[in-house]
Amino acid sequence: MKGLMFFSGSLLRWSVAKPKDFLFFHGYILFVYALNFLAHMVSFDASGLILTLGALGPLCLAISRGLPLDCLDYKAAIIRELTSD
Repeated sequence: MKGLMFFSGSLLRWSVAKPKDFLFFHGYILFVYALNFLAHMVSFDASGLILTLGALGPLCLAISRGLPLDCLDYKAAIIRELTSD
C-alpha cells in the first residue's frame, strides 16, 4: 500500500515539477488517439495496431535509453527522488 501511495503522490507532483514533460506526454497521447481516430474514419483495418505501437513505443524507447531495473521499487524510487533535489 505504501508503494501505491508513493507513486500516486509522485504522479501528482510530476505535473507541477516538470510541466514541459507533462504537457508533452499528454500531447503524445492525444496525437496517438487522433491518429487512431483518423485511421478508423478512413476504414484502415490496422487502427488497433496504431494504439498498440503508440503504447509500446515509449516503453521500448525508455528501455533502450536505460530504464533502471528497479523503476517500480518504491524504496529505490524514494532514494532517487530525495537525492535528485
